[in-house]
Amino acid sequence: MKLYEFTKSYQLFEEAQKYVPNGIYGPRTPAFLTFGSYPAFIQRGEGCRIWDVDGNEYIDYMCSFGTNLLGLKHPKVDAAAKAQWEKADCFTLPSDQWLPLAKKIVGTVNGVDWCVFGKNGSDVTSYAITLARIFTGKRDILLAQGSYHGSHFWCQPHGQGVPEEWKTHVHYFEYNNVNDLKRVLSEHSGTVAGIMLTPHRHDAMKDQELPSKEFVDAVNELSQKDGFMIIVDDIRCGFRLDLAGSSKHYGFNADIQCFGKAMANGYAISVAAAREELKESAKNIFFTGTHFFSGVPFAAALACIDEIQASGAIEYIRKTGTMLMDGLRQSASACGVSVSVTGPPAMPYMTFSNDPLFEMNRFFCGQAARRGIFFHPHHNWFVCAALKESDILQTIDVASVCFKLTKEKFGG
Repeated sequence: MKLYEFTKSYQLFEEAQKYVPNGIYGPRTPAFLTFGSYPAFIQRGEGCRIWDVDGNEYIDYMCSFGTNLLGLKHPKVDAAAKAQWEKADCFTLPSDQWLPLAKKIVGTVNGVDWCVFGKNGSDVTSYAITLARIFTGKRDILLAQGSYHGSHFWCQPHGQGVPEEWKTHVHYFEYNNVNDLKRVLSEHSGTVAGIMLTPHRHDAMKDQELPSKEFVDAVNELSQKDGFMIIVDDIRCGFRLDLAGSSKHYGFNADIQCFGKAMANGYAISVAAAREELKESAKNIFFTGTHFFSGVPFAAALACIDEIQASGAIEYIRKTGTMLMDGLRQSASACGVSVSVTGPPAMPYMTFSNDPLFEMNRFFCGQAARRGIFFHPHHNWFVCAALKESDILQTIDVASVCFKLTKEKFGG
């Protein structure tokens, strides 16, 4: 097949650098991928497919970094959003979708009694640590080393201009390591307000790691013993593993749970939800934003949650994701290449053995992108419900070609 070219994409990227720092900032820059093997700008999308500004078509396994669960331009979700848009979106006060969605969240997510709404994941993870601090009267927050919880100053993983004082009360332990968790707790005995966890480990540039039963049990027991809140950052995983929440899926006794991304199939909304006991403390938090109250994303979220349940999307994604993971393992083995395919089927990831600098992964994923399969070399992937078996088979066919090329370039 003719390999994709990105002439228009890179012309636009060059021009964008005159008007925007770095042209495109954050993890969506071509520099975070394999420069020259991926487009810089997407023009349109539908279902599981996207088209860039040069007209190249891709099966998209990034799903808009996880927001696309049902498929782009999903008719039922978009119809609900359009119906609200016809009435207008952003009002002085919340729209009449506010209460229905609050009731839907409480009735859907396991172990929550109330909720608040934001716009993105950083909004609600920041809200969650504020709530934990007020409720417990303590300040310290524990995070797993390398975990990502947003771009606000207290958790920003890198970048300049953020005073260290913002992270004075944030302390790190090794995920899934009970002894290391106990070590950090002992070093900050009596001062820990909460532990924030992703449901499973999905750090960038690492194999994914599911939580061990020993670790889950330890987190639950230690929180009761030491009186800190369990905060589960379900922004990336939420509604992909279990409609009732990933805390239920893995067994964490969460006090506060944060959702976003897939809850509205791409419309901008997030939510923090918690137990009844924390509600009085929540009344003391100042939490607002002009667009937190926009009605269109609320209507989309209501339709999305209903459709996930009615369509059996989670079970279907699990099936197709398993097919993808098995196919990649078999294809790599047939080509004599050693890979690790990790994570739950709804959000798989693949790395190469003996590839500490990710050179093989960048090459493989870049070659796949130039043949119409959009993987990411550094970030976990996602599977959406619009994928068909034929899409998976096409993906494996392309992967086989790319495994052979990787073998030729780097060896086994």
